[in-house]
Amino acid sequence: MSRRSAQRRFDFGEPLGRRPRARLTALRVEAEELWALRPDLPRVLDDLLDVAMAVYAADRLLSRPHQHGHFGARVLELVVPVTEVERWQALEDELADFLAWLTGDAWHLTFVPGAPRVRVTGGLYPAQHDRPFVGLYSGGLDSLTGAVIQALDPNFDRGILVRATSHPSLTARQQEQWRAVRAAMPEFDWHRALTFRHPLNKRALGDWHRQEQAQEKSQRSRAFLFMAFGAATAHACGVDTLHVYENGVGAINLPLTPAASGADQTLAMHPETLLRLNGLLSTLLGVNFRVVNASLWRTKGEMCALLGEHGLGHLAELTVSCDSYPLREARKQCGTCTSCLLRRVSLLAGDLAAFDLPERHYRHDIRAPHAGFRESDTLPAALMADQVRRLSGALNAPEPARAFQRAFPDIERARHAIAASERLTLAEVDAGLLSLYGRYAGEWANFQATFHDPARAAGREATS
Repeated sequence: MSRRSAQRRFDFGEPLGRRPRARLTALRVEAEELWALRPDLPRVLDDLLDVAMAVYAADRLLSRPHQHGHFGARVLELVVPVTEVERWQALEDELADFLAWLTGDAWHLTFVPGAPRVRVTGGLYPAQHDRPFVGLYSGGLDSLTGAVIQALDPNFDRGILVRATSHPSLTARQQEQWRAVRAAMPEFDWHRALTFRHPLNKRALGDWHRQEQAQEKSQRSRAFLFMAFGAATAHACGVDTLHVYENGVGAINLPLTPAASGADQTLAMHPETLLRLNGLLSTLLGVNFRVVNASLWRTKGEMCALLGEHGLGHLAELTVSCDSYPLREARKQCGTCTSCLLRRVSLLAGDLAAFDLPERHYRHDIRAPHAGFRESDTLPAALMADQVRRLSGALNAPEPARAFQRAFPDIERARHAIAASERLTLAEVDAGLLSLYGRYAGEWANFQATFHDPARAAGREATS
């Protein structure tokens, strides 16, 4: 079945309204804190932030066609002013391929000469940040747990967490988490959080915002923007590694149905995304740069368990996982999307159910017996149950690795990306993946056993 496409050209070098400055200038991310880390910050890092912001803005400004519950593809043509033109022109094709993989769209990029930023600060506290750990922090359960686990590692000295926010409520949540972590862990030496704010306000967009009724919500390019913030911070601090924290099942994010493709699934932390980004950043920055996900071989439940083992389980209550957050009901998550469900599976698996209270944290308790749910509320649970059923069937087959690959063809790209980035054989990768998904299937089964409605627990309610 074909899906409709959409196409649009965005020239970020054109003037904004009657003003002489380029449109991209109004959209630029605040980077004063970054310059404060290093007064002689290479111009290519300014370019990296500008390019990532231009990609994100275009992604939000062109609505995807939707058909039968699937996201359609688009064609986006971008003209972006940069200061290091030749360096970016050499990466045009590679970056376009990366964005196509990440977003499911076709990208055509043209880089033209642009004016450098005017830097207003610099050198406020560079001496305090001699080669720290640099981690990406979203305010979600994975990132909080991953950052705490990393800080407890004997090799950890000090670090910087990079936060990216576009909504005041998320900013407030992150600040609340930060205060709680510091209160619970005085030795927690992530002694600085570098915050990037990236609002797409109407004034900065000018006439562009009037051409779309609403900004596109899928935001598949957001991962590129966040990791650009993190990579720029790491490079400014003189380190060549950016740490990200995402459980392995969530990072690989196998499609819930065979029909899912392209932008239907997020590939933000997929092993191939990180492998491709490592190549791009290494070429751009002239160093062997790596984005590393130390949580790849853990389930989300195992990450939660580590948080609990250190007496920090209560911090999980402050985090957000919901795809629809923020809802109108303040501080509540929907409770029915796949991210909410995986969160609940994992808090139970990590023995943190005491910090997972339906009446306080969720709009709906999917396990409840009443029949007031819409089909759209119960469908994610049904699809996840079906996926685990297919997973279990493959894992219990006589040749589980082959059965797994036949049942989930998308695992092939993750296998090869992991083998390349971690220098493992495919047999070693297969053994790790079978173990990871087997443990996840067990966690789901334990969660399923808490459902009041056996039909909903088995996924039969929405699929019958």
